[in-house]
Amino acid sequence: MSDSVWSPRSKVQLSAPDFVISQIKQGLIEQKLKPGERLPSETELVDLMGVSRGSVRQAMKALETLGVVSIRPGDGTYINDSVSGKSLNMLIFALLLARPSLKDIIDFRYALERDIIELIFVNESHIDDLLIELEKNIEKQQSLLDEGASIKALVENDQYFHFLLSQNCGNTLIQIIYNFVMEYYGQFMFKTTTRQNFLGENHTVRDHRQLVEAMKTHDFSKVKLALKYTVNTWQQYMREEDFSIPPE
Repeated sequence: MSDSVWSPRSKVQLSAPDFVISQIKQGLIEQKLKPGERLPSETELVDLMGVSRGSVRQAMKALETLGVVSIRPGDGTYINDSVSGKSLNMLIFALLLARPSLKDIIDFRYALERDIIELIFVNESHIDDLLIELEKNIEKQQSLLDEGASIKALVENDQYFHFLLSQNCGNTLIQIIYNFVMEYYGQFMFKTTTRQNFLGENHTVRDHRQLVEAMKTHDFSKVKLALKYTVNTWQQYMREEDFSIPPE
């Protein structure tokens, strides 16, 4: 059989559904299965894998939950060709189970955002349009504060500022990872925003403005300083915060 054709490997010590999932994953890694392709039928998978129909169905439902495949009744099962907002974010579960330290969280955010902005600078033709969108976002954040908006609304707008950065970095992998990580960071942003509101402060607006002004100079060293300042402010609130403050 050609090396370019997908076929399952020898069965290892896994449950039957997990074995099916592992083979689909390996096929994607080796690019013998590709996004958008239709998987073999249930009967064909039973024969290929040497497992029961029930195991194949269980595996496909699990992969559908993860956002890897779409089951189309009467048509078949297809490998998804994009990441859906309905997909189960396994990276968040990995981060939660890893229980990273505060230093890990702070260092990772700084490193990731620094690299994202550096990539944005590589394609300077998009910077001016991006800066306009970032400034609109900051204005909206200020309006939300002035209106006494909910913490949830403030955090969602804050997250969108960061999503704008990732969407303009020109690297799909970094964009996907960063957006998933920002979803994980949402719990911390809720807490730090709650404390800022309690103290009548709005450092998010101030720090985002400083970052945008630094980006306008096209001087990456100034951007890194502004970014470091922003992250250090965030770290300060995470350390000082009273974590007993409940969500709304």
